[in-house]
Amino acid sequence: MVERRPLIVRRLRPGHWVAVDAVAAVVLAAAFCAAAWLASQYATIPLIAVACLPLAVRRLWPLPVFLLVLAATAVAPLTGWEEGYPALAVALHAVALLEPRRPAAVALTAALTLTGVGQAVASASWASALSACGFAWLVLGLAWTVGVAVREQRAHAARAVVQSAQAAATAERLRMAREVHDVVAHSMSLISMRAGIANHVADTHPAEAREALTLIEDTSRSAQADLRRLLGLLRDDPADREAYYGLASLPGLVAGAASAEVTVDLYVEPGLTVTDGLAFVVYRVVQESLTNVIKHAGPTRCRVAVSTYGRELLVEVIDDGRGEAPGCSGGHGLAGMRERVAMYGGTFSAGPEPGGGFAVRARLPLEPLEGER
Repeated sequence: MVERRPLIVRRLRPGHWVAVDAVAAVVLAAAFCAAAWLASQYATIPLIAVACLPLAVRRLWPLPVFLLVLAATAVAPLTGWEEGYPALAVALHAVALLEPRRPAAVALTAALTLTGVGQAVASASWASALSACGFAWLVLGLAWTVGVAVREQRAHAARAVVQSAQAAATAERLRMAREVHDVVAHSMSLISMRAGIANHVADTHPAEAREALTLIEDTSRSAQADLRRLLGLLRDDPADREAYYGLASLPGLVAGAASAEVTVDLYVEPGLTVTDGLAFVVYRVVQESLTNVIKHAGPTRCRVAVSTYGRELLVEVIDDGRGEAPGCSGGHGLAGMRERVAMYGGTFSAGPEPGGGFAVRARLPLEPLEGER
């Protein structure tokens, strides 16, 4: 939650506030001095100056200014000036606004006590003392309450900004972890599969072992390049990353799966054009699904289909392997796919097929292209 303040207040800088306070202090002092001069209370004019003029720097030194004004207004009733509580209220407001709770509470107590004593001494009767004291306390209490309320509101807004920044940082870390996982997990699955084959046939079929090692070398280099490219894209605009990994990159995933002895039939609806963000989600769903096929289904056949149905984009990855749930290994593949699809308002399902094998299906709402909006 961001603190909402009037435009003119948001534009005022600390130096401007000091200037505003200085003008207000001079005006207040001039008004009280004029009233004292007209009433022939000349002895009160120095006290008025001491009580009002320091208010110009109340935001810079709230406690010293408050103590000075408090002392002046406490003595003022003895000279006949009984209206010093407005100046004291302004100083008290600054303490409540800028100081911690305990000093602010002590300042309020001191202001109420000395104001009450001063009004009692200066008044001719208890009735007039109670009336004057009650009104002065009301003004002081209101000034203190407003200051505390504004301070708490600002503190709450500051905490909200910090929490928002922390949430954004957490989301960014999760996003980066998900992107790195998608790239590394796919390549490592291919490397693991080919390394197992090379180890198995190293003695009996050296040529196949060398071929597997060559594929491992190519895959590791490709993974290194993809990781370097991904880290570069993560530092840039997410739109650049989404534009790079899209529907046109699906044949590369199919070729990688084929090197792990998984036959993939890829079907992308002819003429299909979607936004970069939606194509990026499709790419990640297919990539993670093929990774799970390589890791869990064994050498098998797999069908990948990307097509439209009404205003929805359908993504299906179905294999005819053992049907073992990819999530059983404790990885984050299914959860990551489900999160990606949900972010685009789609639905996601994954599970074994009745006749064997495993199916991953995602339904995503088609977004209008830039020219169609």
